[in-house]
Amino acid sequence: MSFLNPLIASISLALEIVGILLAMRAILIARTPQSAIAWSCGLVVLPIVAIPLFLIFGESRFAGYTLAGRKGSQKLDEAFHSIVRHLDGYQADFTGEFREASKMANNLSRIPATSGSKIDLLIDGNETFQSIFAAIDAAKESIWVQFFIIHDDRIGRELADRLVAAARRGVECRVMFDQVGSKSLPPSWSARLRQEGVLVQSFVTNRQFGRRFQINFRNHRKLVIVDALVAFLGGLNVGDEYLGRSRRFGPWRDTHIRIEGPCVPGFQLSFLEDWNYITGEVPPFRLPKPAVETTPSPVVFPIASGPAESWSICPAVYLSIINSATRRLWIASPYFVPGSPLFFAICHAAIRGVDVRIILPQMADHLLPWLSSFTYYPKLREAGVKLWRYQPGFMHQKVLLADDDIAIVGSINVDYRSFMLNFELSAAVQDKNFADQLETMFLADFDRSAPEDLRKFEDGDLFFRLKCRAAALMSPEQ
Repeated sequence: MSFLNPLIASISLALEIVGILLAMRAILIARTPQSAIAWSCGLVVLPIVAIPLFLIFGESRFAGYTLAGRKGSQKLDEAFHSIVRHLDGYQADFTGEFREASKMANNLSRIPATSGSKIDLLIDGNETFQSIFAAIDAAKESIWVQFFIIHDDRIGRELADRLVAAARRGVECRVMFDQVGSKSLPPSWSARLRQEGVLVQSFVTNRQFGRRFQINFRNHRKLVIVDALVAFLGGLNVGDEYLGRSRRFGPWRDTHIRIEGPCVPGFQLSFLEDWNYITGEVPPFRLPKPAVETTPSPVVFPIASGPAESWSICPAVYLSIINSATRRLWIASPYFVPGSPLFFAICHAAIRGVDVRIILPQMADHLLPWLSSFTYYPKLREAGVKLWRYQPGFMHQKVLLADDDIAIVGSINVDYRSFMLNFELSAAVQDKNFADQLETMFLADFDRSAPEDLRKFEDGDLFFRLKCRAAALMSPEQ
């Protein structure tokens, strides 16, 4: 046994040295002083536990991803400049107090807001997939499909069938899914499509050399683009549960949108970037002149955010819109674990008299974010925010409605993961008619929801409050 003592001492010393080196890195890259302190203390005091956790969860920037227009890829840059030139003739800005949001988005992404598009609201899975499948069946040239989750179930196989049929009639088809989100998808699903000429890729965050532990990031985008003319995006993934066929969740409440018109190329760009990361290739793309003109015309810009950005467009746009709201701020999200700037912006809106309402699901699909949400109750109550819990089944939509004409619909949850760790995609829209449709949708959802008692956290027993606080400590990783 005596020979073990020097070995154990050597291993302990090596761990301590590695822990100190990683603690120095944590201090340099941490997003907040609190994070830097927590990581550095853990890595020095308990390196055997903290080192593997840091390797998985500690990175603040996603490495190896090339953003278009940043001189990292000639082909991506050429695509970016082609898209910007194409959009120039349709360029517009948000008006009124929300003008700064579109200016900020343009400065960060360099993709302008555009007018002249047509937006259709799609409520729940049946309506959404009927519209998506109709577009796929009518496709003549190209179909791009991207989802966080694809299941090999009834709806997943129906999607595969329609893509196979499209490929057989000569349509170029590409499919992309997140490796973690679609971990249950069997290889046979992709193999069948590949045999028919469909290009299928999984988004793997740790594929590149030296990035083996980079697994805390996700590609959470949901996007379908048909013939470069029509785009679908929102909260729905491909699975039977998203159509309310799950015994566990029952009815599934979600929101998607169909967009046709000049703004579609802006959404194409996020797909090009993701595909380039996976394959090193930029797919051929088209910029057809859109045939849609609507009066009055919605102004739309894409919020394509992700951890590869130095300045994320997502929190910038959300904070600008929330801080500019003067009358109404209604939010629906399956998770409510906001970072401090977003949380206090929401509370400050209520304090200055804005009608702030938040709908969250009554049911939990992920325990940690569900528990974490209760820790925000005291401040929400003090600020005058009203909160509802959606009762029938599970609510998964990600929608923001501000004042009379501003909306955001897409994949972005009101949580730290969506704002800092995930690749996300939403559409920001200024249009009174579209906002009116969302208002009607929200009012129907309020009718199916129960007002929440915001004293529930403070009045809960000690064990409940400890569980909520412990869950909130893990909020950056949920």
